[in-house]
Amino acid sequence: MFLRNPRKIDKRVKKLLFIFAILMVSSIVLGQDFSKVGTSSAQFLKFPVDARTSSLGGSHSGIYGDVASLHWNPAGIAAIDRFAVALSYFNLYVGIQHSFLGVVTQIGRNNAIGLSAIILDSGEIEETTIAEPDGTGANFKVKNYAFGLTYARYMTEWLMFGGTIKYVREDIWHETAQAVAFDIGTVLETGILGMKLGISMSNLGTNMKLEGQDLMLFLVTPGFTQEHGSELKTEAWPLPWMFQAGVAIDVLGGSNQAMVSSIHRVTVLGQYSELNDAGTRGNFGVEYQWNNTLSARLGYYNQYDSARFSYGLGASFDVDGKRFDLDYALVDYNKLDFVHQTTLSMKF
Repeated sequence: MFLRNPRKIDKRVKKLLFIFAILMVSSIVLGQDFSKVGTSSAQFLKFPVDARTSSLGGSHSGIYGDVASLHWNPAGIAAIDRFAVALSYFNLYVGIQHSFLGVVTQIGRNNAIGLSAIILDSGEIEETTIAEPDGTGANFKVKNYAFGLTYARYMTEWLMFGGTIKYVREDIWHETAQAVAFDIGTVLETGILGMKLGISMSNLGTNMKLEGQDLMLFLVTPGFTQEHGSELKTEAWPLPWMFQAGVAIDVLGGSNQAMVSSIHRVTVLGQYSELNDAGTRGNFGVEYQWNNTLSARLGYYNQYDSARFSYGLGASFDVDGKRFDLDYALVDYNKLDFVHQTTLSMKF
């Protein structure tokens, strides 16, 4: 990560930024949920892709310099000055498998590009029909994919900006739906007692509509011997558009100029999220790191249907100039039980 001294900001600007952060966190607490569940496609784009963010209650807006920023806020990869790779995997409820792979490299000074892939696999699902509600003996799968290309850069020494273009695809047996989407984001290093602000908009793209051979029907009209073909028409649905704005504050150590510590770091995170199909949500987390090596995390998901509390651990170490980060998250999905997630990140 770049070691930078943020620009000296006028006291009035600092006050405005501080007020903005307070108002944003307040809106998380007081915001109401106007849910429109079931009105968007590609729901897998809303799942967390890394264990660190999962254990912090899904709050990532103020975090940067990690490969997971490819998914959460593309601006964050601007702070990666080495070749970096991250791989994440977890089993969701009812056997659903979710994987994430991201690669980032620096190009020139203060610029970075990255590639990302998200794959969700439902596993085998038994086919049932009206005529055979107990199963036909056949199985099928649902597979979802998202492949992204990201570019980010430092616009100034304290402001990052980035964008992603991605291809999204859903396969349900022989049916396929596709879309092209964009993500944009920015991260601001305020220089105020370890405070960072992040804003992002994700999944701005085309609608998805299922098409395929199983939508074709062949019927025989009474009195006629020849089959007549017809096709079931499906509706087009938008992607799960998301707006996220959040803050991360180093209350001890890190970039906090008042509470300095080279051994301990405590970071508090809060995030406001607005989704087109789930209304307003809040994400909260706290992270403690000892000696830039061991981490403990706690998070809370506000206004979620199932997820509530999350917990996590992390270990970071250097080997021959290479940096390795291993993170683990445990998320309580209430009636859907606990979900375990593991992420391995490497910087060369």
